[in-house]
Amino acid sequence: MTDSTQPATVTDPAAHLARANVYRWLAAATLSPEDPRATLLRDDEFRAVGAAAVEWMRDDSAFLPSALGPGELSPAELDRELLAPDGERPGESYWRVFGHSISKTCPPYELEYYPNTDINFRSQRLADVAGFYRAFGLDRARAVKERIDHLSFEAEFMQIIIARELYASEHDLGAQGDERVELCRRSQRLFFVEHLGWWLPSFGTQLSERRDSPFYRGVGRLVRAFVAAERAVLGVPPFTELPEVYADSYQPEGACFGCGIDTEQVAPPASGPAPSRGW
Repeated sequence: MTDSTQPATVTDPAAHLARANVYRWLAAATLSPEDPRATLLRDDEFRAVGAAAVEWMRDDSAFLPSALGPGELSPAELDRELLAPDGERPGESYWRVFGHSISKTCPPYELEYYPNTDINFRSQRLADVAGFYRAFGLDRARAVKERIDHLSFEAEFMQIIIARELYASEHDLGAQGDERVELCRRSQRLFFVEHLGWWLPSFGTQLSERRDSPFYRGVGRLVRAFVAAERAVLGVPPFTELPEVYADSYQPEGACFGCGIDTEQVAPPASGPAPSRGW
């Protein structure tokens, strides 16, 4: 899809904190309203943090890419209004937009944008996602029932490794800390290129065309601008294609975590990110 070997180009901790907070907001915004974590969208402090993050990215030239890829929007369009548009409460139209099975128009699952629907190929892609999680000591949370390529899990994973990078860079951990920072940066870029950036513009485009949901239309526009901003920070060139949806309702026995990331073990506390299992 694109080269995935270059390191991140921005080291400003405030910029990376903004990125982590937007990923955290996206994870909550794409969850079923039945998931307890979705209640964050009704928390005033959580919404304020997300709003501050998108406005930081909008105003920071480090987030402006040299060119836009298919389906992307300029980060200059990032605005707090995308997080809480008038006329709809967060999550109110979730079932209308995403349905009770995998949506055929805007599925929040990575695998549904691959034209290759072969079961072996899809199992390998899920195994690769799981490998990233496990490399950072993350495992299944038994109470959650979603496939591990769901946007909420992939976004939460990015938020976690950004938080770990910030912790390692802000604490005197010596040579080991430098290695952890570099590992986190490389992993962010590689995971973004291989598992997030290439399909999110298509997902966001489909969502932003939903006239029946102001909230998810805003999520779609935010996603499209956020991908462009992430590419700028990570030093990733534009993706060349806007993939179509190939929804297949794929549920491999044994290959799918019947849950998401175990955030009880890895989420950073309110005071800031801390190392967790696997480090």
